[in-house]
Amino acid sequence: MNRTAIVTGIPGTGKTTVCGFVEKLAKEAGVQVSVINYGTVMMAVLKETGRPIERDGMRKDRVDVQRSLQKRVAETVAEKAKHLSGLTIIDTHMSINTPEGYFPGLSNNNLSILKPDLLVLVEAKPSEISSRRVKDGSRKRDVALEESVKEELNFSRAMACACAVLISVPVKVVVNSEGKPEEAA
Repeated sequence: MNRTAIVTGIPGTGKTTVCGFVEKLAKEAGVQVSVINYGTVMMAVLKETGRPIERDGMRKDRVDVQRSLQKRVAETVAEKAKHLSGLTIIDTHMSINTPEGYFPGLSNNNLSILKPDLLVLVEAKPSEISSRRVKDGSRKRDVALEESVKEELNFSRAMACACAVLISVPVKVVVNSEGKPEEAA
């Protein structure tokens, strides 16, 4: 039976790393798991339009632009997922800290397109998240103080609860402690 889980977390929680370990452990166990990274699909969609933007700059776009892009990406991801078997994990963000305020990474419309069976919220201690953001030289992440990270975590949880109510699915919180992503997976 095909199932879809949406794995979310604020930048620096290690959700993509955890998803990679889930994929690896599933393969070792002979279980079919495919991970689709929403941000990677967003970049491909943006490339098709000829609009240059860096991955970590997307969240700074106007909300109406983000909304339109999210819908297009949801449709693309749902189409990809239809051709996969087993568990499909969609790696994305529950909330996006935009210049206009916190914006849902998953609107009701996009949730109805993606049809997840489970929402997973990857979290870590605020101090660990701040430290990971500082150390991540591969991305242009915003460095945030622990208080800002706590606020982001709270918004992410609130939006996860709202999404779960809208589509009637469970939310699972997974803690990705420093140095233990395989355990979190």
